[in-house]
Amino acid sequence: MFDKKAAKRALKRYLKKGPSKTTGMLLKAIHKTEVKGLEFLDIGGGIGAIQYDLIKAGASSGTSIEASPAYIDLVKEEIHKNNLAELIDFKHGDFTAIASDVNSADIVTLDKVICCYDDMSELVRLSSKLSRKIYAIIYPRDVWWTKLALPFINFYPIIKGSPFRVFIHPAKKVEEIIFRNGLKRDYYATTLFWQVAIFTK
Repeated sequence: MFDKKAAKRALKRYLKKGPSKTTGMLLKAIHKTEVKGLEFLDIGGGIGAIQYDLIKAGASSGTSIEASPAYIDLVKEEIHKNNLAELIDFKHGDFTAIASDVNSADIVTLDKVICCYDDMSELVRLSSKLSRKIYAIIYPRDVWWTKLALPFINFYPIIKGSPFRVFIHPAKKVEEIIFRNGLKRDYYATTLFWQVAIFTK
C-alpha cells in the first residue's frame, strides 16, 4: 500500500500538480497565522507537501514522522536536492509508539492520518498535547455516505492482504479530546468526503 512505487507516484503527482485540494485548504488556513520562525511537527508526513510549504513560508525547522520507510527515503532525496536537509528531522515509526521521544512544536499537522488509526483517542490525545500554537487535521466526515463507502474503500487492502484499514471516527469525540488539551476550533471546512479543521491556543 505504501511502498516505493506508491511513494514515487504520489511525489510525481505532487511535483506536477501541487498539494491535493484538502491539503491546500489546510495550508491556506494555517497561513492565516504568520509561520515565519515557527517549528512544525508533521505526523504521517507522506511525500512532504506540508513540510515543503511551511519551510518555504519561513518555518525555522520541522520534524516529519512517517511509518513508511519508502516515503521517508524518497522525501530525503527530494529535500537534499533542494538543500533543505538541515531543516527537517525525520523519524520512522508509529507516532503513538514513539510520542514520548517527540518534542512539542508550534504547528502540529495530521493530514489524513486520524483515519488510519483504530485507536483514534490515543493518537489525537498525544498529538494535540504537543501543539504549542496550531493543531491542523484532515479526516473523513462521519456522515452516512462516507460510512456507506467505507467497506468498498477497505476492500482493496483486504484483497491485497494488507493490514491497513480506513476508519471513520465521530467528529464530536475527536474534538472533545482536542478541547481537553486547551485548544479551540478556529477554522472548519468540508469536501464531500473530508473535513478540514484548525485548532489554536
